Amino acid sequence: MALHIAVFLITLSGLIFEIGLTRIYSATIWYHFAFIAVSVALLGWGLGGVVVHLLRRQLIPTMEKAALLTLLYASAIVVCLWLIVQFPFRFEFLPIYFIAPLVPFVLAGMALSLIFHMHRETASTLYFADLLGAALGALAVTFLLEAFGGETMLLLVVVAPLGASALLARQYRKFAVAGAIVAVVIAFSNERMGLFRVIPGTLKAMRRHMQETPGTRVTQTGWNAYSRIDAVEGFPPPNLARLYIDSDAWTNAQQWDGRLDSIRYVRNWYRGLPFRLASGAETLVIGPGGGSDVIVALGSGSRKVTVVEMNPLMLQFVRRYGERAGNLYDRPDVEVIQSEGRNFISRTERRFGVIFLGFVDTWASVASGGLSLSENYLYTTEAFQAYYDHLTSDGILVIMRWGVDLPRLVSNAVALLGADEASKRIVALIEKRNTPDDPPQMIFMLRKRPFSEEETAEIMGWTEANPLIVPGRHAEPPYDDLFSSRKTLDQVIAESPRRVNPVFDDSPFYFATERPWGMPHQMRLALAGLVVPMLGLLAIFVVLGKPMGKPVRPYVASIVYFGSLGAGFIAVELTLLQHLTLLLGHPIFTLSILLFTILGAGGIGSALSGRVPTRWACLAVAGLGATAAFALPRFIPALLPLALGARVAIAVTLMAPFGLMIGMPFPRGLRQTGQGSLPAPPFYWGLNGVMSVIGSIGTVVAALVFGFQVAMLAGSACYVLAAVASGAMEQ
Repeated sequence: MALHIAVFLITLSGLIFEIGLTRIYSATIWYHFAFIAVSVALLGWGLGGVVVHLLRRQLIPTMEKAALLTLLYASAIVVCLWLIVQFPFRFEFLPIYFIAPLVPFVLAGMALSLIFHMHRETASTLYFADLLGAALGALAVTFLLEAFGGETMLLLVVVAPLGASALLARQYRKFAVAGAIVAVVIAFSNERMGLFRVIPGTLKAMRRHMQETPGTRVTQTGWNAYSRIDAVEGFPPPNLARLYIDSDAWTNAQQWDGRLDSIRYVRNWYRGLPFRLASGAETLVIGPGGGSDVIVALGSGSRKVTVVEMNPLMLQFVRRYGERAGNLYDRPDVEVIQSEGRNFISRTERRFGVIFLGFVDTWASVASGGLSLSENYLYTTEAFQAYYDHLTSDGILVIMRWGVDLPRLVSNAVALLGADEASKRIVALIEKRNTPDDPPQMIFMLRKRPFSEEETAEIMGWTEANPLIVPGRHAEPPYDDLFSSRKTLDQVIAESPRRVNPVFDDSPFYFATERPWGMPHQMRLALAGLVVPMLGLLAIFVVLGKPMGKPVRPYVASIVYFGSLGAGFIAVELTLLQHLTLLLGHPIFTLSILLFTILGAGGIGSALSGRVPTRWACLAVAGLGATAAFALPRFIPALLPLALGARVAIAVTLMAPFGLMIGMPFPRGLRQTGQGSLPAPPFYWGLNGVMSVIGSIGTVVAALVFGFQVAMLAGSACYVLAAVASGAMEQ
């Protein structure tokens, strides 16, 4: 029992450390680089097995060695956090941000590899403890982040591997107990003493702005599973504070006395232009942040404003300013809904005169076992359909973004309505300012009915903006050709130097505009930097891994089997995550539910693995994946009107069979290793980890280029390969 608890504690801490790092990396680097934390975790777990296999003659497996490695793993977590704190991110420090978290995961992977090697006859029950620990870690991380913040959470999680070390070997118990006491003391004094406070990197807007504006100071900091938010005061009035999300994107909480008469001047603001066409409307603001758009809507005459904000910290921070901010989110004419915008609009039956989205992005990384799939469902064609259906007969969808966003927004509208109808309903404007520090903003409007001639004449006379598209009066290239039928949408897309095709729920990568795959050059380099070494390591590993003088066929089959399990699991998991994010509406909440269910059910599947033939378990996963690839895109939208509790129950019901069957093949195959042509378990532990990294990258590329349906089918194909290989491996 002590052995199983130790495995449980190692994987519990590993999952919390992994997801905690994604949050810290989002706050210190860029959200794009949060994938480093998760890919490093996968790589580290796998490399631990590689190291144990390569040192199998020098590293004789003992419980004492496993305990020592676990003790070092706990210490390495603290060192990793210290390095991140001491070296705020700059590009030259990127190797530190890669290597620092790699070491703890390698040590943890080595400890688990030794344990599974020494006790492979109980691999099923050990794997049950492994998955159960990871499942509870995924569930706990949300609560720990909100309760303690990112830095303190990582200090507290050190207690788990220290406890595991004490259980594995008596001789290290004094060190483990002493270390746990020190970690707890430092953790609970950290907020007061600031020993381990993460500082945003030099590329982050918050740090730049504070350096450029003397006298600014951080007055509030909060963490949760969505983001870290810092309230920085000291900027010029009427700003009470600038609220930074993950130290980069920001929104302003504004000073206001709460009287409508005192903000009537906002009608003349550029952001107030759309409200001139919808006087007295009921307005929906998605992603209101600090509340500037809410003030504009109220001051421009909206009789009621409904705001939908996903991040509870944002609401909490604004409410702390109370009367100084006009009690903005506690007014009778402002209704606050805490939810994700697309999810809310799909569930409500209400109609709105204006639906307003002002620079709404999901920067929080949503990652599990692979790269961060950071895009959301707010800017897909299906989302446009939902907004359009919830407008009044005279209503307007208003999206404020940059000029580079216009082609994608127009493509979505044309995909929804057709070029002829869209040409009558689209207005696009660009602000009359253009400075390097304050680039112009673009307003995109899609009206439920065609704009009238009187309205378009009025729009052409607005002095605050230049027209880009005004029905019947003006259209910039290439929209003039598109709306005059001289070119089709497909021709416009083909001729564009960037990807401007419509975005759909199956591949919701609205911001992926760089040709050919939608990945920025920097990200392509980062992926290549991961894939090339992984493929080289895999080739060396496979060539040198075969026991001397043994048949080749079972060994090759085992490579295909365990490699397919690693790649297939990641593909299925990431695709399920994207589908269920739409269902549940909260990305990190979805992540916790997904991992808890799949890993928990996987643990049960591991315990039952001896009762189901390997081939049938693999084929069952393939069948579930193929069915989900075609059924979920049609099934999930129909479930959105249900209450959250019902949607959670359905999500768990959908995911549990996946977890149950996914948990069976790995431990069952592991029991066959260490004899004949098959190397010992650490070899396959490493192979599985390396293929998980390669599989996660492959899933991202497949989703970007072909969509998540293809990504899920690719994951299912991996399990078919594993089923075929299982027969040859047993011979």
